[in-house]
Amino acid sequence: MKRALLLVALGGCVTTAGLIRKDRVTVPILVGTVVADLVVGSLVFAQLDLSTAGAIASGIAFTAVDVGIGCILGACAALRP
Repeated sequence: MKRALLLVALGGCVTTAGLIRKDRVTVPILVGTVVADLVVGSLVFAQLDLSTAGAIASGIAFTAVDVGIGCILGACAALRP
């Protein structure tokens, strides 16, 4: 349970950027938050006794969900033409 709370607390970078900066998120910030989500998610899932491939796959899934939510909140405004 503590690891799941850690994932929610440290992860969610894209969603946080969407909430705080809205339309002022630049492409470097967006890329950095996606990478941070992937790294933190994979590391936390690796601590749950998953295989390396399972931890990376779970980290990618977590990142995809976070990017989706973040884009709904306006974090992907820099990608619009």
